Amino acid sequence: MTKSNGLSTATTAGIILAAGTASRMGNDKLLLPFKGLPLVQHVVNAARNSHLSSVTVVLPEHSRLEEHLSLTGCTVAYSINRKDGQAESLKTGLQNIPPQMQGVMVLLGDLPLIRTATINHLLTVFSNSPDHWIIPRHQAIRGNPVTIPSSYFTKILNLSGDTGARPLLTLSDTPKRMVELDDVGPFFDIDTPQQYAMLLNNYE
Repeated sequence: MTKSNGLSTATTAGIILAAGTASRMGNDKLLLPFKGLPLVQHVVNAARNSHLSSVTVVLPEHSRLEEHLSLTGCTVAYSINRKDGQAESLKTGLQNIPPQMQGVMVLLGDLPLIRTATINHLLTVFSNSPDHWIIPRHQAIRGNPVTIPSSYFTKILNLSGDTGARPLLTLSDTPKRMVELDDVGPFFDIDTPQQYAMLLNNYE
């Protein structure tokens, strides 16, 4: 356990998935400006200011993303096979976290409204239930980030496809703890031009 502001928290690595193909908006959607910063920079800032033990940012190989981002304090990993889907990016991240983590929090690069306080709250819940998957929820809608116990790392490394860890999450015997949140951040991802316009119109 690590201590932050006097609170004990499980040693949890953060992985930011920023290597997707973004087929609906183009490969550079994570560089779209929001409040003077690229979309994904807001996720990076929230994560590295949190109680996460480490932050690994997974980028596409040969991407121009890195030159436009501040990644000080983060580990940068490159998804060589990102066309094989989100599971490949997640595995790349998992292979680049520090050893002996109790869990990993998987953050999506297109959630620019995610807050440090929300990350810390989810980490506290995970510390109290370190054998459970921790999932934010609002009125029956599931959001991100999802926190995964270390006991599932090997199973994740055997996944394939564009569903990330979802096949494991949906198994009936996977221990889950839903965390009800009244916070838009975990539930507002930017997948379409319409969603980006809504972001600018309502949160700029």
